[in-house]
Amino acid sequence: MGEWTTAELRGQGLSKDAIRRKVREGKLYRVHRGIYTDEWTPWAVARALAHGLSRIHFTGKTAQEIYLGRQLTFPLEAEGPRTLKGKSFRVSHSRLQATHNVNGLPVMQPLWAARRISRACRPLLEEHYRGKHGPGRLETDRRRMRRVPRSLKETIRHAAIGADSPPERTLSRKLRTEGIFPEHNALIAGYRFDLRIGRLLVEVDGWEYHKHSEAFQADRSKQNSAVAHGYTVLRFTADDINYHLSEAILLIKATLEVLKGRNPELPTSATQPYWKWHLCVKHLL
Repeated sequence: MGEWTTAELRGQGLSKDAIRRKVREGKLYRVHRGIYTDEWTPWAVARALAHGLSRIHFTGKTAQEIYLGRQLTFPLEAEGPRTLKGKSFRVSHSRLQATHNVNGLPVMQPLWAARRISRACRPLLEEHYRGKHGPGRLETDRRRMRRVPRSLKETIRHAAIGADSPPERTLSRKLRTEGIFPEHNALIAGYRFDLRIGRLLVEVDGWEYHKHSEAFQADRSKQNSAVAHGYTVLRFTADDINYHLSEAILLIKATLEVLKGRNPELPTSATQPYWKWHLCVKHLL
């Protein structure tokens, strides 16, 4: 894979006619005026644009694909000092400096890239701002941005910022559609809990991590500590979320009602033994 400007090709001894001939033969591809590549793939075109247009930075959909390690797709989206448009890319005018390099490509920093696809950027935000430090880093970036677009604020509100695992994110997203907005990686008495909703703590346990004896001990110690500090704790497995998400939501909502002193109707998961309703167990019986 290679990328060149016209000046670089001329420096290799190719005349204008020779360059045009290579384009006709499919040995070179013209990306934009004065910019060429020897492959016509989104990645090759992105490298050629970055090589020939030194002050552009990829943004929006393209930045999300780069950050998440996905296959790049046309049209490529970038920002730069002037507006440009080609058959495989578009560059929007911007003077922003919130940029860095990812896998050899210049890219807008995640929150700034997200503002271009504010209604479709949740995967980018959840991945970049994952873990216990994610919410703090997001808050720092929001202060740096100063004016966060309203549509981006709404996406942030419904994203599982700070969640560590896919099941946690799935549960958090569903809760948010129900008007319940949990805090992730909440710190209680020195322990981190997956979700906190007021005085309710929710843990989502993956099989791989929680099969170890140290994790087994930690789970019990942290839960005891939380209860001693006045919290109620619900625990779900990844299979609970993958196969019985609606049941988990009902149990969380019912528990929140109980904590308010009410007497809600309890879901099946709270009134029947798990072997009577859990899909991962019933097929083994």
